[in-house]
Amino acid sequence: MKPMLASSLSALPDGPGWAFEFKWDGVRALLDVSDGVVSIRSRNGNEISPAYPELVELATGVDDVLLDGEIVAFAGGRPSFERLQARMHVRSGAQARRLAVGTPVTFVVFDLLRRYGVGLASRPYVERRATLDRWIAERPGWTLSPFFDDGAATLAAAREHGLEGVLAKRLASPYRPGVRSPDWGKLRFVNSGEFVVVGWEGAAGQPDELSSLVLAQRRGGVFTFAGKVGSGLDARARTTIRRALDERASCPLDVPPQPSPGRVVSWCEPTVVVEVEYTMWTDDGRLRHPVFRTVRTDKDPQEATGDG
Repeated sequence: MKPMLASSLSALPDGPGWAFEFKWDGVRALLDVSDGVVSIRSRNGNEISPAYPELVELATGVDDVLLDGEIVAFAGGRPSFERLQARMHVRSGAQARRLAVGTPVTFVVFDLLRRYGVGLASRPYVERRATLDRWIAERPGWTLSPFFDDGAATLAAAREHGLEGVLAKRLASPYRPGVRSPDWGKLRFVNSGEFVVVGWEGAAGQPDELSSLVLAQRRGGVFTFAGKVGSGLDARARTTIRRALDERASCPLDVPPQPSPGRVVSWCEPTVVVEVEYTMWTDDGRLRHPVFRTVRTDKDPQEATGDG
């Protein structure tokens, strides 16, 4: 089974018939316990159980069940994708067990798709959630994602606690595996800011063909690395920006960022300013989910502080 997916929203739906959940910044996963075997699979179907031994241990001994949820690493009470990244690609059992001690994860459950061999995907969301509530109540140690009937209040709470956004789910909706359905909608908080381009990445064999931009922000009188952006750059924008960049031999930043795998970085004079949308800043000062919007010819690079 593949996870059901949510459509993007610009505003939460009004009226009755909807439930609202927090959007957790983690890794979507299906946790399956069948014939005593625990399997955790990512959204694309990869087996990721070895990376999360504490979740396997939690589910060991549980009767037949299939759960949908999000693997989350918390820091200061908030989801931290940066902490989670240390766990995501580990396959060594010994290393995973060590990391589980210092960087534990939580499986935040929000749907129940099979119980005692009976599939529940065709049942309405509200019925599945009621069954899930009872299931969780009988099993200490499991974490349930709460749901609410007030969209505006859920939205305000999500913003207040620095969460990624809000999900809206139609109460009468079945679970449609692998389908991006309008019965589920996601409203992700989006910020925007202006950044100066200090370089670009290209393929190792074609370094002059721009694939992403290296960004910096002006802080304390100097430019500091803010991340890279490739999403939103169509062919026309790539060509236009590349022509405007004045290549230089050295990185204009104090600490040059590492190139992405299979890419090489070319540096340029910090003269071109771009506007970028993003969801949040990571703990190490990088843009999360950046998307290119436009070149800002009306902005001086000294004004590129990352603020909208």
